[in-house]
Amino acid sequence: MPAAEGPGPPARAGRPWLRRTGRAVTAVVVGALLALGLYQVSVQPGAAMLRALFDSGPGVTAPPDVEAARAAVAAPRTVPIPTPDAPDASAVVYMPRSEGPHPVVLWVHGGGFVSGSPATVEDFSFLLASRGYTVVSLDYTLAPEARYPVPVRQGNAALAVVQERIAELGGDPARIVLGGDSAGAQIASQLAAVQTNPRLADDLGLTPGVPADRLRAVVLYCGAYDLDTLAATGFPGLQTFLWAYTGHRDWADAPFADELSTTEQATADYPPTYLTVGDADPFESQSRELAAALEERGVPTETLFWDGDDLPHEYQFHFDRPQAARSFDATLDFLEDRTG
Repeated sequence: MPAAEGPGPPARAGRPWLRRTGRAVTAVVVGALLALGLYQVSVQPGAAMLRALFDSGPGVTAPPDVEAARAAVAAPRTVPIPTPDAPDASAVVYMPRSEGPHPVVLWVHGGGFVSGSPATVEDFSFLLASRGYTVVSLDYTLAPEARYPVPVRQGNAALAVVQERIAELGGDPARIVLGGDSAGAQIASQLAAVQTNPRLADDLGLTPGVPADRLRAVVLYCGAYDLDTLAATGFPGLQTFLWAYTGHRDWADAPFADELSTTEQATADYPPTYLTVGDADPFESQSRELAAALEERGVPTETLFWDGDDLPHEYQFHFDRPQAARSFDATLDFLEDRTG
């Protein structure tokens, strides 16, 4: 006679939990597949993920003396930037408490064109302002909500506002410097070309925002300057960044791609330039290419390149590294030589 069956195995008690876990995993997988499928026709999912990644961390690892720097600078002011043929922008102005007028640095933040704001580089802006520079930190419209050439138009409009209003904020409109980091370095480098290359300005339908003789210098940190060789750098997320910014999935073939290559657009009239990049940064070759192009055209060019230091992208903002302090000191020396 068969033995009577007892209660079911105890493992069954865990099956509801397993079913819930299975449903959750399935939802994640399906969601990822749907996002991947959508990414084949739209840049939005990838841009949103990269924006969240950028926004999750600080843009600058501040040095120990950042509080003293803040005390030497007046409360930042936000200034509107009316922009013809593009959305209006704004800028945050950091004014030294010391007596001016001070040279002006228009800074363009990084973030792969899809992320960032003046807040991302706020500590850097305070540091620079505390050394006697009126810093105008551009808050341009991000991609993919706004695409090229919107940030260039907004930057050019910001230069015009600097010419009109900076004297009332303690700045000297005759001593202007353009600067930027990462994607902002690309925008700043192109803006400098707009001011000094009439053909590029005509192609963009822009009147230069500042007379060329008032644009004293350019400071470029770890940017991208040659679209012909950019893909070979293997920079993470590059496909999404450039697709979002240009509106072309095959961004290297965009009809205006050559406009974004400062290696092509810089002329002999390009302002004196300071370039730095980390030796472990995929964009190292881009800075070296631009330096070579500028030197070939007779543009005064200073560089700070590294060998064997294993410095990552945006190393110059990691003030827990001694190399960042050296880069900042070199930047100050360059600015003093060009604006002092």
